[in-house]
Amino acid sequence: MTLLLDGEQVRGKNLKVTANLRIESDDLSGQTSNTDSAHKGFKPKTLAVTLLIPFVDEAHLRNLMRLAEATGTGGQLKTYRVVNDTASAFGVRQVQFSDGVSAREDDSLRGWLVQFTLSEKLSNPERVETRRAGKGVTQQGAPGQSVTAPGAGETGSPGQELTGFEATLKKLDNYLGGGA
Repeated sequence: MTLLLDGEQVRGKNLKVTANLRIESDDLSGQTSNTDSAHKGFKPKTLAVTLLIPFVDEAHLRNLMRLAEATGTGGQLKTYRVVNDTASAFGVRQVQFSDGVSAREDDSLRGWLVQFTLSEKLSNPERVETRRAGKGVTQQGAPGQSVTAPGAGETGSPGQELTGFEATLKKLDNYLGGGA
């Protein structure tokens, strides 16, 4: 089995790729024994990679670390086009390194046991979500005219008359306030 990132082979022995799709959901049962749940979407697929790099092939580990530490424009992690049978079967085309890279020395095997995770970038669900038209926001309203608070200093819009009580209050307000 091979693993290529932008056409560059990840070299090592006993390469194993484990694909994972996380489906988010919330429990809706509360304190009952109901089994209802709310679907919250699909999270990016991940590829967990394990391999053995012999001590004599130190350059392979150094090359893997160079790939993991690579950044693109703006300092963001580099996105790689991946070629691997498991990734292809899961529909993963582009990945980024995530969750770190670990290399543990194993004296009995005379090499480093290396583990790292690749997370899918620009997945199909993500593309579909960005293509969906956003729901328009509708403003709520009620039938009738808007009401302005009495004594707010506004005489109302043209054509609007004050009730007898409001007119009396306005006269009193103008008298006490010294207004027109």
